[in-house]
Amino acid sequence: MMVWLRPTSKRRSLLLGCFFVVTLRTMLFVIQFYKEETARTRKPTRVLAGGGKPPVLPPPVWNNLIKWKKEDFPKRQRKRLILYWSGVRGHKVPVQKSSVNHTNYWPFFYAGQPGECPVPCELSNDQSRAAEASAFVVHARPPEISNLPPIQHLAPWILQTNENPVYTPTLYNPRIMSQFNLLISYRLDSDFPAPIYPMPELDPPIAFHKRQGDILAIFSKCEPVRTEYQRQLMKYIQVDSYGACLKNKEGLIGLYGKINNKYVFKDHKLVLTRYYKFSLVFMNQDCDYFIDDRLYHALTTGSVPVFMGTDKVDEFLPGNLKNSIIKVSDFKSPKELAKYLKYLSNNETAYNKYLEWKWKGLGNILNTTIGRWWKPRHPLFCQVCMALAKGKLHRGLRLDYCQPRRYEDWGLKDPNAKVPNHYSTFLYVGFVFFVIVILVS
Repeated sequence: MMVWLRPTSKRRSLLLGCFFVVTLRTMLFVIQFYKEETARTRKPTRVLAGGGKPPVLPPPVWNNLIKWKKEDFPKRQRKRLILYWSGVRGHKVPVQKSSVNHTNYWPFFYAGQPGECPVPCELSNDQSRAAEASAFVVHARPPEISNLPPIQHLAPWILQTNENPVYTPTLYNPRIMSQFNLLISYRLDSDFPAPIYPMPELDPPIAFHKRQGDILAIFSKCEPVRTEYQRQLMKYIQVDSYGACLKNKEGLIGLYGKINNKYVFKDHKLVLTRYYKFSLVFMNQDCDYFIDDRLYHALTTGSVPVFMGTDKVDEFLPGNLKNSIIKVSDFKSPKELAKYLKYLSNNETAYNKYLEWKWKGLGNILNTTIGRWWKPRHPLFCQVCMALAKGKLHRGLRLDYCQPRRYEDWGLKDPNAKVPNHYSTFLYVGFVFFVIVILVS
């Protein structure tokens, strides 16, 4: 035995080599584990075009400029022409001439009838009138944002968006944002709030005992976190999913389905939703103030919304609407949420508390930003003309940045996270130890 332990150069080299391999493998394992754990627990960092990290900025704050009355303006005012320079989502903007409720038709291309606005105002999409323009409007999403107005016409630029920064890189691009002077946005703290969220209607809901199902889900764009939350929820309670994500139910026309050359998806969705006690209203991200018409659909039909999204949702629920939704954020896990939904599904009295606003009415909403959007004193682009007449402009817009949604924000584990293979690691270490014993024995 002592003979084998003699420190010959060969054995010494083998021992040093094995020691080096074990040490290196251990270091790599520790580094890999640390990187995975850090990636799992820290907030993700988005990379801007050009490779740089976004600057650290305070939360964006805009001033709501439209608080003037008709008497604030002199009777003789020159006419303001607002030129919608870009298209929207690949289409030329259809300037609206009628006095319909434009809160239902984004992006609300309406400036009012002649004489309706305190300031003579016209909205046009005719680019040949660029020399007359008092302001240019550009849609923030690609590819429209690449079509900026000509710089030789010295008129203010107005940015319009109704999608959040996660899907609209323009909103945190300093080169672009510095060129604009006013913002029309879904944000309630923007210059001109214009969310895709009409005023819920007071039509009475279908009676509790006549509902055909408990929970409705319709998602055709499978954002990973909300899809995983729905998947976990479906383990504990029945969810009828009609959309492309986790689909288990037929009977709803597709998102871009047409009948007689008319898109009818939302019309059919409104009919279907009336027959469910709850609707999953999961926004595609949790950005401040980001709300879309999913919330309107659920409230109007009397299907209690189960809401995932911005924590500023209460600002969209004025008056008697304040107790009309169930917030996913109030529950630690999908299992706990499912338990509460089961309780409400079997308790008509508790369930109907979420629908009291249907009988009481909306209440006092005009002292809120969303209430003034639902019942505006002047059409949207008339408000823009009023701001131009007062010369209320910004020298560039503040950047708006939003962290993408994370699994842990909603009590979920990342299903794609790698789990360290401890069995293989121990087997490897055991094998190396065995080789060392053989060499020195």
